[in-house]
Amino acid sequence: MRMKKYILSIFFFACFLSFNATTLNVRILTTKVIQSFIFSPINGTYDVYGDGKLLLNSDSPGIFQLTIEKDSIILKTFERTIGKYASLKMLSKLPDGAFKIKSVLPEGKVRTYEDDVMIGLTADKKQFLLINRIDIEKYIGGVVESESGTRTSLEYYKLQSILCRTYLLAHINRHVAEGFQVCDDVHCQAYLSRTTDTDIQKGVNDTKGLVVVDNDLNLITAAFHSNCGGQTVASQDVWAMSTSYLKSVKDTFCIKQTHAHWKRTIPVEDWKAYLQLKHKYPVEDSLKLNSATTFTQPNGRAVYFTDRDLKIPLKIIRADFQLKSTYFSVEQQGESIVFNGRGYGHGVGMCQEGAMRQAKLNRSYKEILNFYYKDVHLVDLSALSYFRQE
Repeated sequence: MRMKKYILSIFFFACFLSFNATTLNVRILTTKVIQSFIFSPINGTYDVYGDGKLLLNSDSPGIFQLTIEKDSIILKTFERTIGKYASLKMLSKLPDGAFKIKSVLPEGKVRTYEDDVMIGLTADKKQFLLINRIDIEKYIGGVVESESGTRTSLEYYKLQSILCRTYLLAHINRHVAEGFQVCDDVHCQAYLSRTTDTDIQKGVNDTKGLVVVDNDLNLITAAFHSNCGGQTVASQDVWAMSTSYLKSVKDTFCIKQTHAHWKRTIPVEDWKAYLQLKHKYPVEDSLKLNSATTFTQPNGRAVYFTDRDLKIPLKIIRADFQLKSTYFSVEQQGESIVFNGRGYGHGVGMCQEGAMRQAKLNRSYKEILNFYYKDVHLVDLSALSYFRQE
């Protein structure tokens, strides 16, 4: 029975990935309401299709402006208007094709991507729907750079690549009903551009196909955050989702890094009003008020603001005041309340700055993985393909 469960689990995410189809449809510029933009190849040339028909088959690079007019897309070059279409495709003629997009209305920065782009309109016809059809491993490289930057080590990039790949596969059909698979925002994973960093590319290539699974061979929730402040958080304390692998871990590697400490100050009266009005906290009680203005977490991360009669989740306070983490103390200084905080992010899973520090200390990506995630296993998807025939 257990082996059958294993086979079904492997079969599920092997089919889930459909690794024979190595491309992914990613909505790009998701958070921008774009009504006009410029498209230009930066490597190779592109065939241009409008409403399914080949419009341009040129061996010279082209620069195009696309603008919404009523419920259609106007395609122009610098010299002429090519036509009006419901949808367009820019398809690379080479496997290493790359292009840039610059929003004109509203004005935006240049973004660079690889492979193809499919261009349509949203249902209300008021903005562009841009979908980057890209090789999965190229996408992973873009995500790694967007999520962690370009100033760390190869061993770290290997681990970040594996986690980003695992996260992708666990959420690969999140937007399928909308005509694409994932978005480029943090709702899925940040994907701001292609990467040209050689270490990131090598980290992706060296770990191609590797994902992380739990003891039941299910893809893990590959959570990570910027800095844990010295201790990560168990998943159930943030998302009410208990797992065997996302446990609280003491982490001394991040405590001297960039995002290890922060401070926020607000008026005392604002703090009292917030507690009383939103949480019905009895601030008129001197003992309760003292507790609310001298809160600390001396024994590691807590879940609630106070451990007395009325428990307020720290994650609620963090969200309401837009604090960097839930790992903070509260201190009254005159007419002010000071939040002295540690860490940046939700605190679950891998602490990025801690992992980067470990990599610089010559720990392998496998050692770092097992430091932050308990009872997990690295699996090469290609080695499991034979289970599809069971």
